[in-house]
Amino acid sequence: MGHRAENSCKDSFLYFSPSEGPNSYFHNSLLYICEHNQEGSMGVIINRSTPISTEELFKSLNLKLEVKLDQKNLLLGGPVNPDSVLVLHDSKVNFKSSINVTSKICLTTSLDILKEISKGNGPKNYLIFLGYSGWGGEQLDEEISENAWIQLPSNFNVIFKTPHHKQVEKVSEIMGFDLTMVSPDYGNA
Repeated sequence: MGHRAENSCKDSFLYFSPSEGPNSYFHNSLLYICEHNQEGSMGVIINRSTPISTEELFKSLNLKLEVKLDQKNLLLGGPVNPDSVLVLHDSKVNFKSSINVTSKICLTTSLDILKEISKGNGPKNYLIFLGYSGWGGEQLDEEISENAWIQLPSNFNVIFKTPHHKQVEKVSEIMGFDLTMVSPDYGNA
């Protein structure tokens, strides 16, 4: 994607507004934003596990696991292209389709990273996702201005070192307030 938006959410967390309720796709979702500019935005939900084991993915790709995987189940990155496999990882090694999100974090969609992970030669820190979350140009900016999202600074340890089911709690602890209790509704007292 092209030039970076002036108020970019890239390399930020977004938490979906609690007032939207449990019927919303993004209810209680913590997203890591990989790109945000005038052309559109893209990120992955980092705290939503799928029932599909990571081992099943490797078996379906005929990749023999030579090491035990740290990630038990695949994560659901979002509703866009849910059959695609994306790997968010530390940037010590780049692969065929790696995109640098920051100097420390990359996103890769090529099979070569999965081959290296299966051999134990992949990145030390990684998360494997099915699908991603995407927005058209300025769509995410509009949703943020309507208080649908809470934008927060990202944290490498929350992404890669915190169990997915504890990430919202950990970000709340870091920020000093409970994200799940924030109301997007505002008014006058």
